[in-house]
Amino acid sequence: MSSTPLFSCVIPVKGERPFLGEALASLAAQGLGEDLEIIVQDGGAEGAGAEDPGAGASGRVKWFREPDAGQSDALNKGFARARGEWLFWLNADDVLLPGALGKVGEFVGARPAAPNWIAGDTVYIDTWGKVTEVRTDAKWRSWFGRRLSVWTGGPSAFFRRGLWEGRGGFDADLKYAMDIDLWTRWAKAGERFAGLGAYVWGFRMHDASKTGSGRFAAEQAKEHGFEYLTTTLSVSPHKNADNVNRIGEEAGKRYGVKYLFADFKKKNGYLRSLELSREYELYRQDYC
Repeated sequence: MSSTPLFSCVIPVKGERPFLGEALASLAAQGLGEDLEIIVQDGGAEGAGAEDPGAGASGRVKWFREPDAGQSDALNKGFARARGEWLFWLNADDVLLPGALGKVGEFVGARPAAPNWIAGDTVYIDTWGKVTEVRTDAKWRSWFGRRLSVWTGGPSAFFRRGLWEGRGGFDADLKYAMDIDLWTRWAKAGERFAGLGAYVWGFRMHDASKTGSGRFAAEQAKEHGFEYLTTTLSVSPHKNADNVNRIGEEAGKRYGVKYLFADFKKKNGYLRSLELSREYELYRQDYC
């Protein structure tokens, strides 16, 4: 066993973790043995969930249970323990795609001056692991860090431990978009990621997930006294307005906020959004 593993992965968990076994199995399936350190950072209360690494972990999981202030704080705690040369994280309901770490290793080995930060692409999966959408957004753009936030999916990024230690970790006060905040701070410090050009992260969207459940918008509406909650996602021709509105309605009921049903694709809404973007020189995401 090498004293320093090539990769360290942190998985933050708290409360229910129905997909954790799949997440751990996807890591074990990378086939790196002791060159992959797996750290589960568990912020659950005492007795909440057995300290069982789950399917396919082969006893290589380091499980730490201690209170934390949320996902950002849990990730900071986990990475402080990591010994690997390259660091990344995986959400407990997501998966690392087959061969992902091998592709990262090949990418680094083929470059004499390897980058400190690498970003891959993302596939969306549903509750049952079926691919529903793919996204290739791991490309560096010249205006990143100057005009807008840097975007690349969190667990699709891999970075050297020296970069993390030298540039700093997550803002522990952030509950959402902590990865975008981190990337943007790194970019403003002069760091750049290299696009891997391969799919590495399976991002699971389900009703109980933090991103897929509409919780953040509903929480903010409740906290700031807004009467209604809605979304503009239905403007996209790639989004099912009925599904989007159902998720929004459920989130509104959970937090006691009314939900405004809308399908902004109607009456040429998508074409009108393109016209307005050109007229006002608005940045448009190349997904959704």
